[in-house]
Amino acid sequence: MPYKKVVLTRKNILRRDAYKCAYCGRSDLPLTIDHIIPKARGGSDSWDNLVCACTFCNNKKGDRTPEEANLDLISKPFQPCHIMFIKNVVGRLDENWKPYLYMS
Repeated sequence: MPYKKVVLTRKNILRRDAYKCAYCGRSDLPLTIDHIIPKARGGSDSWDNLVCACTFCNNKKGDRTPEEANLDLISKPFQPCHIMFIKNVVGRLDENWKPYLYMS
């Protein structure tokens, strides 16, 4: 099976973060995408610098780093693999398929 790269999109960032704010963990508020290191300070559009954030936390953080805004990240952002998204769509992964999906 050829290697599949997950494309960096808003929808995929929301999926990776399970539609929860990376700062407070809430999922019942409108969500946005936040740059951990703001673009104005040299932050990039990358898996390691983008997280899902509720509008309240994103406005509170503003154009600052999380440390400056006194916010903590609940989990560290990462580049997901396509297997993660297969698991999210299917729900439960059959144990017999794990060797074929490189998850052993």
